[in-house]
Amino acid sequence: MSPMETVWEKMEEVWDVVVGTKSSVDVLVPKSEALLNTSQRQERAISTIQSDLTEKANRIIQNLDQVEQTLKTMPREVTSVVRERINPVTLLHRSTTNTHHHVQDDTPAEDPPGDLVDQVSGSFLTEHNNSDMMLTTTERPPTRSPLGPSGVVFPSVQRKPVTINNTFVINQPHEQYLKQGYSCLGLKDKGMIESGTYYLKIRGTTYWFLKVFCDMESGGWTVIQRRDDFGEPRETFNREWDDYKHGFGNPEAEFWLGNENIYMLTNTDDYMLRVELEDFDGNRRYAEYSTFKLHSEKDNYKLEIGGYSGNAGDSLNDPWYGSNLSPFSTVNRDNDRSSLNCASMLKGGWWWRSCGRGLNGIYLTDPNDLTARQGIVWFRWRGWDYTLKKSVLMIRPKNKDRKLS
Repeated sequence: MSPMETVWEKMEEVWDVVVGTKSSVDVLVPKSEALLNTSQRQERAISTIQSDLTEKANRIIQNLDQVEQTLKTMPREVTSVVRERINPVTLLHRSTTNTHHHVQDDTPAEDPPGDLVDQVSGSFLTEHNNSDMMLTTTERPPTRSPLGPSGVVFPSVQRKPVTINNTFVINQPHEQYLKQGYSCLGLKDKGMIESGTYYLKIRGTTYWFLKVFCDMESGGWTVIQRRDDFGEPRETFNREWDDYKHGFGNPEAEFWLGNENIYMLTNTDDYMLRVELEDFDGNRRYAEYSTFKLHSEKDNYKLEIGGYSGNAGDSLNDPWYGSNLSPFSTVNRDNDRSSLNCASMLKGGWWWRSCGRGLNGIYLTDPNDLTARQGIVWFRWRGWDYTLKKSVLMIRPKNKDRKLS
């Protein structure tokens, strides 16, 4: 065999190897691309799950912090709760700060654990004198109180709370004060016709209740903001984000219910908004919106309203200075569209779009004060530089014929 034939045979062998390698590569490349795509999808899914778990973990930590603070402050309320001879009306109808309240539901629980027996060691009986009911103890008073300073009834973090009927036995005529609902309108339809502070249940939770002021005379509205002259010291509305998130003030005076509380009350149902205003001459106006929606903190509690009716003018839907579809802003969280910090300049948190006017500014007793624009202003009624005497924001379920509780 000549050298050329040998070389040719070697070249054919090399060629066969090259062709075989190329075929293998052609088969492996699509598989590698598929594996890469699958890996990328899994990485994105893991990232999403991680973010979601982080957010939920932070919420759980915040809730546990609130529970810890509540438990720390409970013992200080023992004496006042026992000695004031509690009226059962007061348990449901009592002024406190605007926080969540952990109270008992209608489901009977098992016998309370030993630590709870120590907390509520007295045997409570009832006395009925005319139309008033007071609670008295036949044994020694409890050494610890289940009622915290903010109205939280939270007897045990380890077991389900005992029902209110097991702890406070009341006569039949006062049963309406134990009725529960998810809205002031629901309570009104159950016979609660007196305006005042009540507990509302929160959908999706078992034992957490929210203390609110219900305007029953006007039709079962839940008040979320009130401005008025209650004397000194005045409530400060030029506050930071967390204050507006959790709420502040006295529900029977000036207050803000809290953006998170408003969101939890309204996010599972359709609500409407009513704004009531009064100037220093005693003139009154109102603005009602058939649609009210508050988005979550993730969207900075963005406001969504529509369907105006009333005689105050539609300030909230003004195309330049209104609040519709605007996120909430405070002095330390500027979410408005202006280059300025509207909340800082106008002295209050609000759904600022541009630096128009709002109802959470400084309370002034002179409607034409030089700083009136920083006051309580509804510009479609009294103009841009007139501060009002009173304002009330109220919400209630949109469809009154729905199941309210």
